[in-house]
Amino acid sequence: MGTSKSYEGAKGNPNWSQLSGSVTRACEAGFISNNSLSNVTSNFAKFLGGSNFGGRGKSKIGGRAGIRTAQKLGGFLSDVKTKGFRSALSSIGFDATYTTKPNEAINYLLEYCAGVASSLDETAAKAAERQLLEEISSEAKNFEELAKSFEEKIEEYGIEELLIKYYAYYIYEHLSIDFYEKLIEEKGKAATSNFYTQLKKFLVERVKNVARKRDLIKVDWEGKEGDGLVKNIFEDTLKAFENYEG
Repeated sequence: MGTSKSYEGAKGNPNWSQLSGSVTRACEAGFISNNSLSNVTSNFAKFLGGSNFGGRGKSKIGGRAGIRTAQKLGGFLSDVKTKGFRSALSSIGFDATYTTKPNEAINYLLEYCAGVASSLDETAAKAAERQLLEEISSEAKNFEELAKSFEEKIEEYGIEELLIKYYAYYIYEHLSIDFYEKLIEEKGKAATSNFYTQLKKFLVERVKNVARKRDLIKVDWEGKEGDGLVKNIFEDTLKAFENYEG
């Protein structure tokens, strides 16, 4: 979680006050309506400049680090699909042994895809990747179970749906970085925790039908094709939230 104080530069954005106001109004104890959460996420899409602008990495506020991380993550997931988790890890420089612990592989993959987080956008991208990777690996007690979990999740959901969920977490992390401490001060810990719990659930539910069921196995993830693809997916994800009027 972060602080809106560290996001000072964004306050010159004409959509900042609208976003900030919708977040503050939505943060309450008890049930939060989908209308309130829709206002928040729609205003976040506007804050980035809309799905076409922000979704293609043109915003200086957010999107670029998320897209870079998604491109590397997509390439890795594609390798897992075609040659298995162990071989995919080996191809990015991590050779697992029988003593390798799941968190060692996850931490390596996290650094490989997201790298060092030195900006707010990079912090959001890395935190979102961590959420997705830990969700996939949550029940793995050893490396073999970890490999099985990754392979099964990719088979069950597909690469595109996993990347869309990553982007949902990425939006969540941006909203956490931007407003968490402000909400703690103004609304208290209980209301703030309640807001973020319901926001995350809302984000994940809203993107469940975004995937276009594209075949991503033969994509050149490291080139222009991969770059364009993850931008398309991010744009589609933002479209699920923008243009809400309530």
